[in-house]
Amino acid sequence: MMAKISSGQGFAGLVDYANDIKNKNANIIASEGVDLTSNKSIVASFSLQAKSRPSLKNFVGHISLSFAPEDAPKLSDTLMADIAKEYLQRMGIVNTQYVMSRHHDKPHPHVHIAYNRVDNDGNAITGDQGFRKSARITQALTREYGLTFSKDKKKVNRDRLKGKAAVKYRIYDTVTEALQTSRSMEALKAALAARGIGMNITLNAEGKPKGVVFTCSNISFGGYQIDRSMTYAKLCQSLGIVQDVAGNAKDLTAPDVRTEQSGFSFGRQPSDIPSETVGISDGMTSTETTTDGGASSGGGIGEAVAELVMQPHVVQTGGGGGGSNDRDWNDEDKEKNKKNPYKRKR
Repeated sequence: MMAKISSGQGFAGLVDYANDIKNKNANIIASEGVDLTSNKSIVASFSLQAKSRPSLKNFVGHISLSFAPEDAPKLSDTLMADIAKEYLQRMGIVNTQYVMSRHHDKPHPHVHIAYNRVDNDGNAITGDQGFRKSARITQALTREYGLTFSKDKKKVNRDRLKGKAAVKYRIYDTVTEALQTSRSMEALKAALAARGIGMNITLNAEGKPKGVVFTCSNISFGGYQIDRSMTYAKLCQSLGIVQDVAGNAKDLTAPDVRTEQSGFSFGRQPSDIPSETVGISDGMTSTETTTDGGASSGGGIGEAVAELVMQPHVVQTGGGGGGSNDRDWNDEDKEKNKKNPYKRKR
């Protein structure tokens, strides 16, 4: 199951895209608090309520939930709606308007959720754009509903990948290879640089390492977005860097004179998600997350790819259990529909 989350300032483009009967064979599987007479009436319903909180700039919420093709036989409209409602509930998106539109234009089942970030009482909905929160929820729902987790990355056909999905897999393959011969962070960084991939350690407020960001072809991903095995903490473990009794990091594979690794810490998952943003029409910003017990499919690699089809910086939600195609869910749409108001800007 993969979740992509975004927010923006205009309902018209989102509603027309999500409820596109002609091109997407879309059908509404659930709704709350909106007039379903037409797309215009849906937009009018959303817009009227949004006006009760004029201070909220990004009042439009969009989530797309994608599932593995293997789950199609069991995913009736009713079940998909139940899963989507449970996702909203756990994300804290409650007491507000929404429309859930299922698309039937791809092998993998998926639903687009348009919702109002101004609730029925005129309050702004907060916490609905959380990357890690979404990843945890999609992973839990994948397990609870017996859905399919993504297939092993080693089995993904790289030749079919395009765009960001191809870059993610290139980074994954290159880091995996470089780890076989690297014995320190500096050695790993040098090995990746020689292969055209940059690696930067992010620091916390105290100046200590907390995450890692990889860059290739001018596109950056946090280690967590590539694969859960490539977070900062997991890389340290792979390289033999552990904490000593005093809480300082020590490289067990290097001589005692090494000091450049001091300060490494384990425990909580590192914050290695880059603040990368991608803009789309209507001012939408988004994040993508996947859940596969750790890996993503369909072009999203890693437990949290987070991420939704158009994302500027949102949360993102992860793909493991989300589908088995080897590219981002909306890549084809974005390439074919250049005039689509809901495409992601490169």
